[in-house]
Amino acid sequence: MLDILVLIAPIYILIGLGYGVIRLRYLEADAFASLGSVILRVFMPAMLFLAIAGNPISDTLSWAFVAAYAGGSVATYWLGFALARLSGQATGGAAIEAMGMSCSNSAFFGLPVATLVVGPELALQGFALVILIENLLMIPMAVTICEIGQGRAGAALWRMIPRLLLNPLLLAAGAGLAWALGGLALPPVAERVLRMMAPVAPPLALLMIGGTVAQLSLRGVGGGVMRVVAGKLLLHPSMVALALLLVGGGTAMPDALRLTAVLIAGVPMMSIYAIFGQRFGRAAMSATAQIVATALSILSLPAVIYLAGG
Repeated sequence: MLDILVLIAPIYILIGLGYGVIRLRYLEADAFASLGSVILRVFMPAMLFLAIAGNPISDTLSWAFVAAYAGGSVATYWLGFALARLSGQATGGAAIEAMGMSCSNSAFFGLPVATLVVGPELALQGFALVILIENLLMIPMAVTICEIGQGRAGAALWRMIPRLLLNPLLLAAGAGLAWALGGLALPPVAERVLRMMAPVAPPLALLMIGGTVAQLSLRGVGGGVMRVVAGKLLLHPSMVALALLLVGGGTAMPDALRLTAVLIAGVPMMSIYAIFGQRFGRAAMSATAQIVATALSILSLPAVIYLAGG
């Protein structure tokens, strides 16, 4: 366990650095907003395209991984939804809580953590598959239930679909899949440029996490907050681990790829969770849950790595 704590210490040092430069006004919040756009629109798509296009498609697509991560995430969502409803939340409130439990911050948190623990190759493979699952299944499902709770399901979902499909990470994954399916080799110069860009994204993403948390407000830790935090940090990785046992027992999926799935499920909720919370009338709960989950993940992630056999 001590070795695991030493392993993940750089993650929280970088998060703390990002938090500090905003709280101490060394950098302005606008600078971090621009940084987030550069990471999300330039460096991470380059990493993702390289990871998929630079390998045979059979080395990227793992249907057991897709089934386990999607199944574990869907199970987490509906268990969280049921728990919130039993606690007295209306449909909309339960839906936003369930979203926080089942949608990970895979880009800014999950990928850097997995890269550090299992190495860049398998971390990127798992990340590419999670991006497809989140953008094609989890986020549309979660937003649809939230909209149903607000009594405005159809039109809002149709407005969201183009934004999801134009997500730079999803586009990069699709382009990489098309390139790999075509059996094309990357031009040497293009490959060198992409390999120069690839290592930049993970440390910048962790700085971005700290800067984002520094701009949120802690407004009381109530029952809803603790349900969401426990669901995200404990229930989600547990459900994915259980699903891996159910679907992956006879496959050749590497143990490190299984660990990647559990790790990404075990990081805090997606970075825009507080924005969704504000949109659906749970601003204080979602922002507070994001802060608390980020802080407590320093305890939960080592446990997840240890129990998952990392």
